Amino acid sequence: MDLRPVTTNSSLSELALLVSGTSHGDATVTGITHDSRLVRPGDLYIAAPGANAHGIEFVEQALSNGAVAIATDATGYKVLGLKQVPCLVLTDARKDMATLAASIYGHPEKKLKLVGVTGTNGKTTTTHILRSIFLDSGSHVGVIGTLGTYFDLEAVPSARTTPESTDLFAVLAVMVEWGITHVFMEVSSHALELNRVLGLQFDVAIFTNLTQDHLDFHGSMENYFAAKAKLFTPSYAKTAVIYVSDDWGKKLFAQATIPAISIGSTGDWKTQPATSNSSGYTSQEIQRPDGVSFSIEVNMLGAFNAANASCALAASEILGLPLAQGIKSLRNIKAIPGRLEEVTVSGSARVIVDYAHTPDAVATALTAISESGAKQLITVIGCGGDRDSSKRPIMGKVAAQLSSIVIITDDNPRSEDPAKIRSQMMAGIDSESTKVFDIANRREAIAMALRIAQPDDVIAILGKGHETGQEINGEVFPFDDRLVAVQESALA
Repeated sequence: MDLRPVTTNSSLSELALLVSGTSHGDATVTGITHDSRLVRPGDLYIAAPGANAHGIEFVEQALSNGAVAIATDATGYKVLGLKQVPCLVLTDARKDMATLAASIYGHPEKKLKLVGVTGTNGKTTTTHILRSIFLDSGSHVGVIGTLGTYFDLEAVPSARTTPESTDLFAVLAVMVEWGITHVFMEVSSHALELNRVLGLQFDVAIFTNLTQDHLDFHGSMENYFAAKAKLFTPSYAKTAVIYVSDDWGKKLFAQATIPAISIGSTGDWKTQPATSNSSGYTSQEIQRPDGVSFSIEVNMLGAFNAANASCALAASEILGLPLAQGIKSLRNIKAIPGRLEEVTVSGSARVIVDYAHTPDAVATALTAISESGAKQLITVIGCGGDRDSSKRPIMGKVAAQLSSIVIITDDNPRSEDPAKIRSQMMAGIDSESTKVFDIANRREAIAMALRIAQPDDVIAILGKGHETGQEINGEVFPFDDRLVAVQESALA
């Protein structure tokens, strides 16, 4: 699918009036991108500083691909030198490129109902619960997030949770062309900090929770929280739904500067403890401030999924969907890949694959699996490289505390030494508390779990969920936990 819309022409001189900085020359612009490899004829190429390089280093490629103008900062303009190419010199390239993209693509955000979901865990599940609810209602629905970009029932892979603004506004414009009416987006803390969603004002912003993650980027939990909190201001959202099960949620609700509904045991939507049954359903009783009480039943395991469902239900009501209709849809949520996904394998043990890759997510996933009935819980788990290393011993400790057997293995080591990552996980485990194995090869680790599993045991394979590749030293090798489990079970 082409994720570029049909556009009208924009002049560089007119675009220059929308942003800070100065213009040099003029051109007719028909598109915009920050990636020189993706430039199309007629594009404005944004040459901005990045994490590893400055975009101006790739200007020749952009021009050869058909860029008609360059937008860059003062550093980039110096590099351009005497090149005879129309140029915008921006004072804040990352902010300005969002403004430029919105204009070039005809402000699609104004033609859509937008919901932004942020939080350490639960973003993907909540957006897909909303997707399922609104598809049931007959709406045309888009989703942007970790699992890809969805246009009703069609999915397109995506590179990151929240796209860069140049790609984001293009995708939203294509959704408008498709007749999409409602868009549910995962909004990462990186996206908020790097201005990827600048220019959007969500009809509803949802906060699920905040637990340790991404401290390699943010530096502290306070900074991590501050990035998330930006979404709950008038610049980014009109209304909010905030889950207040932790201190961060309570703090956010107290400081939010937009109308907000709190959900939780002490919230506006007062929740009772959720219970899961052997059929895979989770139920919860809720009472609203107006005295209305109701129960929800969602066909997913775990109290945390009842929390995600209640947030989605509140947002759907804000968007005008009758409460009863949303409650009915929760019983039939469409399966979400890699989120407590049960995989049918040979043998008598159950296999559940989940994306859990933070200490809190590991705890909630393993707790939910245990409560669903397991004679013995065998957990296969690793940690990603080039990410927050301080969470590794904690994840090892949590896995050991909640499992009968733990197999520490490689996740996506990326550029790090995988043995070092596993060692850091092992350091958090009391070796006497449970049986622990260190098996580097992830396929061999899954195969071992299948071999030692007994009838009525459950094998939890955590960390990669829906992913279909394993990144090692800059190369991505095909690897899908679900497929590997099926293959190895046939050999066990």
